[in-house]
Amino acid sequence: MRQPISLIALDVDRTTLTDDYRLLPAVIEAVGRATKADVLVVAATARAPNALRGIAAALDLKGPSICLNGAWTGTIRPDEAVMEHGASMNLARTKALIAEAEAAGLNPCWFTETDWHALSHGHLVEREACATQTDPVMTPSLDDIGETVFKVLCLETEGSGDALDRLAAHFAAEFNFVRSDKRLIEITAKGVSKQGAVAALTRRLGVDRENVAAIGDSENDLDLIRWAGFGVAMGNGTEVVRRAADWVTWSNAHAGAAFAIDTIIAANRAAACSAEI
Repeated sequence: MRQPISLIALDVDRTTLTDDYRLLPAVIEAVGRATKADVLVVAATARAPNALRGIAAALDLKGPSICLNGAWTGTIRPDEAVMEHGASMNLARTKALIAEAEAAGLNPCWFTETDWHALSHGHLVEREACATQTDPVMTPSLDDIGETVFKVLCLETEGSGDALDRLAAHFAAEFNFVRSDKRLIEITAKGVSKQGAVAALTRRLGVDRENVAAIGDSENDLDLIRWAGFGVAMGNGTEVVRRAADWVTWSNAHAGAAFAIDTIIAANRAAACSAEI
């Protein structure tokens, strides 16, 4: 860690949370210590704002949050989420994308600012509802997609073959595709990413890149971890993320995010003491 860290961009699923979506007390306490040490913790997640609300409240995150893989930045309050910056997808081409994904058996879901939607029930719908403890709005017709769409999510299932790769190849010029695991792909407007959203936020806050730490586990965190002044991979992270990081912490099952946050706080204190000498 070359420079003191003033902002930590923190992934949520399989980073802040355990694999069974628990928020460990050690992580809550470490985020609290970061706040007391004047280090801003910013959630940088694929989740929608309403699916982050309970976690943000438990962590007492009062500043900005980055949701939907960078397509939404705003403040999440107990009763509402206030968007400050958003990057929506072209609606006509998004409908074409969803139709093709549905025809390929990928059971697509899509996310607006306030809700998530699906054409039918399936593995992805069950998985997302379980993970986020939110229910989808069932929207049986593409003609009913009338709101701004920020993200589309597709899950490759048994029998769908290489459908995700074919979908990505077909729409690569129009949208950004990133995998959050080997069978799950997230789609946003071209150029949208967690890294881009964090970079834009830090410019607005006047925080230099060297003073940013990023903690994550999967492909949708990769660019952010490479960009940050101090990139941290979870011990349970993918091999490519662990290789790209400056440092690897413990796994999410062992509160690795808390260990990383406390390590950053300690390094900040050591740097401050050195500067006083």
